[in-house]
Order: sequence, then C-alpha cells, then structure tokens
Amino acid sequence: MCTESLTVGIVDNDPLVSQALVSMFDDQPSPLHVLWNVRNGHDALALCEYTTTQPNVVLTDLRMPGMDGKQLATHITRKYPQITVIGITAFPVENTDEELREAGIHAVLFKEAAIQDYVHTIGHTTGKTSLITWQQQSLAFQRLLLTDTEISVLREYLKGRTTIAVAYTMHMSEGTVKTHMNNAYKKLGVHSRAEAIRVCVREHIV
Repeated sequence: MCTESLTVGIVDNDPLVSQALVSMFDDQPSPLHVLWNVRNGHDALALCEYTTTQPNVVLTDLRMPGMDGKQLATHITRKYPQITVIGITAFPVENTDEELREAGIHAVLFKEAAIQDYVHTIGHTTGKTSLITWQQQSLAFQRLLLTDTEISVLREYLKGRTTIAVAYTMHMSEGTVKTHMNNAYKKLGVHSRAEAIRVCVREHIV
C-alpha cells in the first residue's frame, strides 16, 4: 500500500497527449495527482512560481516549439531545485544521458509507458520508497468497478457485432454505447476495443 502521494505538472504542446496522461493518472487510483497541464514551458514556469501551484514533479515533453523540455528543465532546476523534472517523449532521445542530467532532467519516459512505469520512475527519482514498490490495482479488482451495462456492451462486441448492432440489441444510441466503452477503457487501463476485449477474455471478465 502506498502511503505517499505527489503532485504532478504536465507540459506538452499536444493536447491529446496531455489529456491522455491526465486521464491515466486521475482515472485510476495512484499516488500521482495532476495539479495542472499546460502547452508550453512559459506557462509551466509561471505556475511553478507560486506555492499553491508548484508541483513535486514536472513531466515535460522534450520536443516543443519555442522553449523545449531541456531548456525548461534548466530554468526549473535553477529556480526551483526542489522540483523533480522528468522528460517524456514519443521519439528516440537525441541527447546523451550526461546532457540531460546537466539540464536537470532526472529520467526520460516514453509517453505511452504504463502508469506503473511512471510511478516507479518518479519514486526512484524522488526517493519515495512507497512509490517504487507501488502496484497497480489488479484487474480482478478493476472488474468490480465495471458496471453491468459496461460488461454487457463488452460481451456484445466479443460476439463480433458492430457498434450499430450493439446499440440496436441493447436499445440505446450509438453515442451511449461509445460512452460505456470509453468508461470501460479507463477502468481497464486500455485505449482500444481490441485491447479491452483481449484483457476481458484473458481475465475472465466477460
């Protein structure tokens, strides 16, 4: 059981990426809580200035127009050394480990990394033992979080039916079907119908 929690600030010029990270941290029980997410380094520095909006950890995209992640880390480390900066990227890292360390970046994670990887890496870089040993809730427990309707929708998709067919069978709109599936994705920690079905079959959820 994790007895510690940390606040996180997210900096990424891609709103889809930043929102995906916010959802991953906030929709699943974890010791990481998003304080804010912004699109550029200047906004991040402004928020780091005040105690009420200063996070324990900043996750910053390494490649951003204007002030990139490395430059942002340098500013944060110089002005707010108590904040841990971790780089996130969707591409191979161009800088050496030494260059990243000199800029104040403690570690680099791929954006699509699992929540457990984020928690463990932040635990190692901040020295928080309880984060290093944190385990994501079992899928068996997450199954309890799925509503009966969400499970029924998943079962219909498992039969190979289309969204239109599922909506007709369950007497609901296509939009409602998609809403139930999106809720199930968040609870299962997946991002697609294929992943959701694969996990549910493997874990005997459906």
